[in-house]
Amino acid sequence: MKKYSVKKLVLNSLMIALVFLATYFSRIPTPLPGGYFNLGDAVVMLAAVFLGPVAGMAAGAIGSCLADLAAAAFIFAPATFVVKGLEGLVVGLLATMSFRKKASGQNVFSAGIIASVVTGAIFMVAGYFVAEAFLLGFFGEGFGLTAAIAELQPNLIQGGLSAVLSYILIVLLGRMDIGKYIQ
Repeated sequence: MKKYSVKKLVLNSLMIALVFLATYFSRIPTPLPGGYFNLGDAVVMLAAVFLGPVAGMAAGAIGSCLADLAAAAFIFAPATFVVKGLEGLVVGLLATMSFRKKASGQNVFSAGIIASVVTGAIFMVAGYFVAEAFLLGFFGEGFGLTAAIAELQPNLIQGGLSAVLSYILIVLLGRMDIGKYIQ
């Protein structure tokens, strides 16, 4: 079993806190009752790329869920925990695969990283669509397929902006060679 260092634990905790802050303080209400647009996904993707799939999953699930709870969006919290956790896991796995495939001396921030953040954004949009269309319909009449379709555009914008923002941050941090301080 791999030992987990105090440094990794602190970095994971920091990313959970940053996801919470980015999600909570960038929220803009959407048409769905209790729903909101935010840029927390960018930090989820950032955590997943630099710290790996497990850290991305933890940051996405815990940080985003805590933001829903703090924003009194209680009905979304369970779906957020699953969707954002899986988003972080998917981005982290794809980014890790692209790092393994890169040849020595190639730019790390290649099409593989772009594909991982775009896939993560698509996964988030699809996950919330399923949750809003089918799962949340059991809890309120304001939810269901119509509500999921109404939320599709804000979720697509959120995912797209978050993918672009996370890629920019990944490139900037990569140029600063932040990876050597994380390992």
